Amino acid sequence: MCDGEHAGGDPGPPARSWSTPAGLVAVGWLCTAAAACWLTMMLITHSDPTGSLLAAVATLGLFVSSVWGSRARPRLTVSPAGVGVRGLLHRRTYPWPAVTDVRVIQARRLGRETYLLGVDVRDEAALDGERLLVFGRLDLGADPVDVAATVMAARH
Repeated sequence: MCDGEHAGGDPGPPARSWSTPAGLVAVGWLCTAAAACWLTMMLITHSDPTGSLLAAVATLGLFVSSVWGSRARPRLTVSPAGVGVRGLLHRRTYPWPAVTDVRVIQARRLGRETYLLGVDVRDEAALDGERLLVFGRLDLGADPVDVAATVMAARH
């Protein structure tokens, strides 16, 4: 999902942002609630210890995914000032001079070609001073190839 908004009074191109679709995050929270109900029923009945463990793992996994989808919004922001990335606990902004490369990474998963957006940045917090940021279609809510074209256009 991309949102267009103007960055301050800058007459340059508007800021763009991408994040996981809100509908998908809502479905994640509904599935988390369903898994929590399943776990509660398993714990109340004491019927199946293995099933209880499975329900607990499913509930925890869905909860973490839902929190991530809710908290890391927008996941990627591009403005005339640079690139902003939001994670679970932090938000980092990299100015354009710190962005060294923007590329589309092609990967084969489950017999199918998928595309990822890769952004190389110089980051003093990283061990070697560089960081590779990787975003998939789920992170962006859009085709990574289209997002890469937008990021490259904003960069120049």
